[in-house]
Amino acid sequence: MKVSDLVLEMERSGVDAADIADIMTLCESKGFDSEMMDDELLKRGYDKIFSVDYDDYDEYDDYDEWQDDTYMSVEKFSHKHHYTD
Repeated sequence: MKVSDLVLEMERSGVDAADIADIMTLCESKGFDSEMMDDELLKRGYDKIFSVDYDDYDEYDDYDEWQDDTYMSVEKFSHKHHYTD
């Protein structure tokens, strides 16, 4: 990720320009680390932008609820064109 991409993401997420400048100064001295940047954002009252908590996205928790033994019927179409008058 380029520095301009990082700045753009923070601007799109509503981070104040002064906070962006402070965080980018930290990145210049310590290097890019998504967790460090998100920690700085959290300290300043913003949401995480650069890292994802995959535990929040458990899509298989409700698997038994939507799993069903019945399937919808599908109408198959032939691959040839049939012209009718």
